[in-house]
Amino acid sequence: MPRTDNDTWDLASSVGVTATGVAAARALASREPNPLINDPFAEPLVKAVGADVFTKMLSGEIELSEDDAAFNPRRMAEGMAVRTRYFDDFFTAATDSGLRQAVILASGLDSRAYRMSWPAGTALFEVDLPQVIEFKTRTLTDLGAEPTTDLRVVGVDLRNDWPAALRAKGFDVATTTAWIAEGLLVYLPPNAQDQL
Repeated sequence: MPRTDNDTWDLASSVGVTATGVAAARALASREPNPLINDPFAEPLVKAVGADVFTKMLSGEIELSEDDAAFNPRRMAEGMAVRTRYFDDFFTAATDSGLRQAVILASGLDSRAYRMSWPAGTALFEVDLPQVIEFKTRTLTDLGAEPTTDLRVVGVDLRNDWPAALRAKGFDVATTTAWIAEGLLVYLPPNAQDQL
């Protein structure tokens, strides 16, 4: 489901539903007896979006069969857990080495700013569409969640001048930064990938 130049995007339809699917996979992975990740915010975020297939999957109304090659939520959860842990470890290693600035492009329903331990003085920039940032911030605030770092949300379409929006939120271009674009590029048209 690549993006086009004039498409719309939300968390319950179009390419935006992939952010909800990733959060649902993180929620399932967090339920495992010895979980590779622990994302206590994934399930409430998915439920708040209200995308039927994912809420039913989390409530048990959709059986998590491993026999269906086309739709295997358990395998998806395992894959997302590995990917999530990889990037969690990436940020941990970066901050352990002294970096104090990090950016998550197309942050979607990612909750690293709330669930990870960040060193004091770390600025974490989450960049995504304004409506996604607003939804996630409102939902997590309603849950009583608070960021564990200096979270700076940047509501901007990545097809626009997102570097200027990032700088406007205090991004220091002279500071070494840890960047991730987790699961993003495949959804951008080729020219947007090149511009990014």
